[in-house]
Amino acid sequence: MTQHPAVIYGSLTLAAALLAGCASNGLDDETQERYRKAFGQEHEDWSDRPSLFRELFGKEDGAVSADEARIAELEAAVRELEGERSARTGERERAETDSPRPRVGLLLEGNSDALARAFREVSPDHPVVLLDDAATRTALEEADCDAQDLSACAESLALYPGLRTVLSVESRGQELSWSSYDVALDYAHTERTSELPTVDDNVPDGAYRAFADQALIATLDRLDAAPWHARAFAEEGDGWAINAGRDAGLEEGQELRVRGAPNTIRNPSDRPVAWRPGRLKGTVKVIEFAGDNVALVRLVDGEGPGEGDVLMVKDEDAT
Repeated sequence: MTQHPAVIYGSLTLAAALLAGCASNGLDDETQERYRKAFGQEHEDWSDRPSLFRELFGKEDGAVSADEARIAELEAAVRELEGERSARTGERERAETDSPRPRVGLLLEGNSDALARAFREVSPDHPVVLLDDAATRTALEEADCDAQDLSACAESLALYPGLRTVLSVESRGQELSWSSYDVALDYAHTERTSELPTVDDNVPDGAYRAFADQALIATLDRLDAAPWHARAFAEEGDGWAINAGRDAGLEEGQELRVRGAPNTIRNPSDRPVAWRPGRLKGTVKVIEFAGDNVALVRLVDGEGPGEGDVLMVKDEDAT
C-alpha cells in the first residue's frame, strides 16, 4: 500500500531523530559505521552538507517508490540500533576523549529555546565544553565585545573564559544559518545554511537535535589546525589560575608544558594553515580545582606562564 506524504515525513523524522543518537563519540566505531551506511553518510564530510535532510525531503512525486524503499531501510536500521543509542534525557556520562575538551561558546538567534535545548541534549556526546547562549553573551559583555566583530576581542575571549571557538546559529523557520569563529586562530569560517524538515508546519525536536549534532561535528573538525591549549589568567598564591578545569578533562597531578606565545601561519588568502607554539619555557602541575572550569597550577621546573604563553598537554606538545 502506498504511504501518504505525511507518513513518509513522520518515518523519516523518526529516523533522523535516532540518527542524532550516534554522534561521534556516542557509540562504538562499528555501530557508528552501521548508522552511516544506513543513512547514506558513509565516508562523507558532514561540514560540507548544506542539509542533512534535503536528500530525504526534497523528492519529486515520481520518486515515491524510492522513498518507500529508503524508509524501509531506515526503519530496519532503527529497529536494530535503537537499543544501543544513549538516552536523550537525564544525566549521563560525557563522551570520552584522549585530549582535553575545547570550550565552545554558543550564540543563538530566532527560535533559541528549541535550539538551546537541542544543543544541551547532544553536547555530552561530543568532546566539548559548551557554554550556552547566556554564558557566552555574558563573556562577550565582560570583554566589551560585539558579537558581530569577535576579532576585536579574540585575545580577551581566549584568556577568559578560554573560548576556542564561537558557534553562531540563526533560526528562520525551518532554515538555519550557522557559522563558527575560531578564537585561537582569529578566523571566521564561511556561513552555511541547513534546511530542516517540518511535520504539520513545525520542526520536530529530533530535527533540531540532528542539526546540533551536525553543527558540533563540523565545528570540531575545524579545530584541527591547532591542538588544545589553555592560558593562565591570574596569579594565585604560589601558582596560577588557568582557564580550564574538570570539565575540560584535566586531572589533579597532571603536568602541562609552558610554551611561549604561539604564531599562526596563514596562506595568501589569509586562511590559517598551521599554528606553532613558542619555545618551551617550563612545566606546571595541576594541584586543585576552583569549580569545574578553573584549575590551579604550580611550577614544577623552568619558568611559569606569562602574558601570551600557552599551556599544553605533553602528548600534544610537538617537542
